[in-house]
Amino acid sequence: MRFLRNTGRGLAAGCFVLAGSGAAFAGAWDNMGIGSSELLFAPEDFVVEGSVTYVDRNVDYVSTNATAPNGPVKTRATPDIWDFQGAVKLAITDNTDCLARFNNPLSIDEAMNPDWRGRYSGYETQATAFAFDATCSYKFQVGEGHFLRAIAGAKAQYLSYYSKGAHPTQGTSEMDLNTDGMDYGWRVGVAYELPAYAMRASLIYDSQIESKFDGDSSAGGVKIYDSRASLTLPQSVELNVQSGIAPGWLVSAGVKWVDWSVIDVLSVESTALDPFLPDGETVHRKLSFKDGWTVKAGIGHALTEKLSLGSSVEWDRGVGGSYSDNYTLGFGGSYAANENVTFALGTAAIYKASGSGNANDLASGTVSEYDYDSSWSFAVSTKVRLAF
Repeated sequence: MRFLRNTGRGLAAGCFVLAGSGAAFAGAWDNMGIGSSELLFAPEDFVVEGSVTYVDRNVDYVSTNATAPNGPVKTRATPDIWDFQGAVKLAITDNTDCLARFNNPLSIDEAMNPDWRGRYSGYETQATAFAFDATCSYKFQVGEGHFLRAIAGAKAQYLSYYSKGAHPTQGTSEMDLNTDGMDYGWRVGVAYELPAYAMRASLIYDSQIESKFDGDSSAGGVKIYDSRASLTLPQSVELNVQSGIAPGWLVSAGVKWVDWSVIDVLSVESTALDPFLPDGETVHRKLSFKDGWTVKAGIGHALTEKLSLGSSVEWDRGVGGSYSDNYTLGFGGSYAANENVTFALGTAAIYKASGSGNANDLASGTVSEYDYDSSWSFAVSTKVRLAF
């Protein structure tokens, strides 16, 4: 009996091509998703992958209570977005594998109508990250055909935060913050493998990352304050299992916990650039996140030596506010052009549950409360893989 191995050139590349992008930012900012370290287990000595995902989002905010008395009550809040990732896997020795990667693991992109009733609390927000990480594993044989891997790695990321809103007397207010260089974290894990049956179970922990931001705040287009903030980005634990169940068939399941409840309030302090002006009030954005949970299951089948197809389902628990529960159904396929080159294409339909949120400022008393209905979004992902 021949079970299909998880080579990435065939079944896995097609079945799980949307891993990390299907839910369009699973667990709040996180767009890594389940199975993000899959390439570390590729059997080839050298692999290069690049992937791009486009997400067509469709969420409208309806103002229910706002400081601004006029303007549209309803506005589209979520512009379409792009995710990207590039990675290299290298077999250092027969037992040692390493994975290096760059991507945008965290992201927020909201752009409302500048005239809507929540404008005093903000109508445009962009939070982006550019990250590098490196992970290595060492494989031990613990029985005939049974292997155990010890996994460890480090990660570094640069974050930026921009927000823009209406100002009651000065037209607009803007805040532009960036981290001072890279911030660092680490990961550890363990995996058990039985290659003869394409069986594997892995457990990986990622540490928190402490970030400090510096930048400026403007009113009416004029920079008035030096601004600063700090933020703890959450730790996470991810469990993945897979197994061959019949010749050419593979099933997979995973669960990921992200400690988003560590972020309660985002506070930004401001110091006046002009010594004759008073310092600005500290702006407190109450977030009150709860922990994020993502659960995913998939199945794939190799139709031929070159063509594989697969499907997956995913539930992502919302962390509160504008992040409500997501339910995703994904389909994908991969085609091996030759022994070294594989192309993969996937698509997903994402159902976002209804919810409510606010962008209230605790210091100034500015109020912006809103509801949003359930909606459907769609994603398309492409991947190119070179293996030797």
